[in-house]
Amino acid sequence: MASPQDVAVSADGRQLAFTVLAVAGKPGAEALTSRIYLAKDAALGSIPLTSPKEQSEKPCFSPDGSRLAYLVADEDRTAVVLLHLDTGQRRVLLRERGDVLGLAWSPDGAHLALTLSPLLAPNAAPSGADGDDVEVLSGTLGVSTGLYLVGTGEHAHVRPLVTDREVGDFVFFPDGRHIAFETVAADTPVRGRRGSPRSGAPGAEDAAQSDIAAVDVRTRAVRLLASTDASETNPRVSPDGRQVAYVATKGPGFYFNASRVMVAPLAGGTARPLAATPDARPELLGWSADGKTVYAREASGTGAVLWALPSDGAARRLFSDTPMVVAQAVLSSSGRTFGLVLEDSDKPAEVWSTPAGPFSPRQRSFLNQACASVHLPVTEVVHWKASDGTDIEGLYTHPAHTPNGPPPLLAVLHGGPALAADRQCIAALNYYPLAVFAERGYALLRPNVRGSDGYGTAFRMANRNDWGGQDFDDLMRGIDALVARGWADPQRLGVMGWSYGGYLTAWAIGHTKRFKAASVGAGITDLVSQAGSMDLPDFIPLYFGGEAYERFTVLFDRSPLKYAAAITTPTLFQHGVEDDRVPFGQSMELFTALSRRGVPTCLAAYPRSGHDVTEPELVRDIMRRNLDWFARFLPPPSERSSGK
Repeated sequence: MASPQDVAVSADGRQLAFTVLAVAGKPGAEALTSRIYLAKDAALGSIPLTSPKEQSEKPCFSPDGSRLAYLVADEDRTAVVLLHLDTGQRRVLLRERGDVLGLAWSPDGAHLALTLSPLLAPNAAPSGADGDDVEVLSGTLGVSTGLYLVGTGEHAHVRPLVTDREVGDFVFFPDGRHIAFETVAADTPVRGRRGSPRSGAPGAEDAAQSDIAAVDVRTRAVRLLASTDASETNPRVSPDGRQVAYVATKGPGFYFNASRVMVAPLAGGTARPLAATPDARPELLGWSADGKTVYAREASGTGAVLWALPSDGAARRLFSDTPMVVAQAVLSSSGRTFGLVLEDSDKPAEVWSTPAGPFSPRQRSFLNQACASVHLPVTEVVHWKASDGTDIEGLYTHPAHTPNGPPPLLAVLHGGPALAADRQCIAALNYYPLAVFAERGYALLRPNVRGSDGYGTAFRMANRNDWGGQDFDDLMRGIDALVARGWADPQRLGVMGWSYGGYLTAWAIGHTKRFKAASVGAGITDLVSQAGSMDLPDFIPLYFGGEAYERFTVLFDRSPLKYAAAITTPTLFQHGVEDDRVPFGQSMELFTALSRRGVPTCLAAYPRSGHDVTEPELVRDIMRRNLDWFARFLPPPSERSSGK
């Protein structure tokens, strides 16, 4: 299946450009392709603009819609390419060692602003005796991403704008004279270690408390626009250039605390809040053309929606009138047209557009039309009560074929923990191939236990100091509710999950023998060693109220490793060897304990991979191993009846 993302909309709303990720090539020689497609208003569907032989991403229309800027990345360099849409002429504006993270056109189309995270030249860093580069960490953040300006004329010249502070999301003022950006000062104490964005490292908002600032494009003078005890991110300037909207998150606690859209006058003065959103985690999209509305996207239960927030502070209103999940959304620079990626459990992701007036989405891509006709297993939202009466929600996927009696059930646990199981297409790429499991006769439960996003701040924070507590109880009560309905065989249960889902899987098998098989993907097994070795050193302390040396007993009490002697469930471990988020040693610790005790276990170590494994053949291996592991220790109905 093709995965559309990075949607861009021309100012007049007539053209959409987007990146399409897909796997191409024969089995055993597959490659992940990233191509840019164009959808025109008068045409049906979309056409590719770039070659499958280059990794293209982040398209961006010029103000008049005649040119498209985009990025082409290789192993250590990123090129900014300019494409004239009427002639097809292409020109490389610049090619830099490192990552270009964002692009934006100046309102007059004469310049592109970009954020660049450069790599040092081979001879610019100290080297060890063996010639390897030495990476040195310090107690302050430093600067790895700056803001630059490049001309789009014949003689492109790169000019630095902000290089003395970390730069995140940014946007031009309507007059083109200033750029608003989120920033972290260079001497900020480390909260998260910066790394290559391609490896899934944190952004500025993860690394430290950030502020909103503005830089004068001519003089390079910087002034702060919003700087409080909260973390301010995601700036969007009003059409008249007089106000800036942004998202403020209470700190500390950036991973789970409440966020709210604020509006501040650019001339100076007190910021004021707009209407609160239900989940208090808005993704700010931009202003309407008349400046009366600010739009935001936000998770909502097992889906995601768009909210319209009146700029005068009046009550919010739901803008996206669709049962489908708004997986991605972007607003044109004119504030008149949205580009969307919509999908649902039985509907593959496609690109749509709608006016910013009445919500009336029109499909603009047909990338997965062949898949759309395939009958997919039925998925529905299910509810059950927690031990304290809290309503818990999840997704239940029925086996593709009517079983004789209750089917075996596989629990698939999401990461985060502040993420959620959502209604993405059941056949979308997943380390745990959901549609294939269902086709083989398994039922699936994807629970949104306490700590999940999409249900408000109190629910998201409910697992602080309680990993493996109420979240585990929520999981087991969900399974019991399905057993009571005849939708799950209590004697044939399996469990799996990646990241935090891997943690909860490892915890579960140490606290119940009900599961016949388990798969732990990049999971935390020892909270003590995790706290000091991950790339977000504040993550565990914020969830557990202190540093590892202060909360040692609590952390080890909530570590699956402590309960290894109670585990008898056959367990598969899968992990990228270059994982900085959950270091590979986390899997190694529990795998070693189980293997020494004679519990059936296996550890698959994936080379060249961080927390996310992306190479097609490695992803295929992850999927196959999961299918084979559960077929071996929890055979599906077809194999049980045939004696396999």
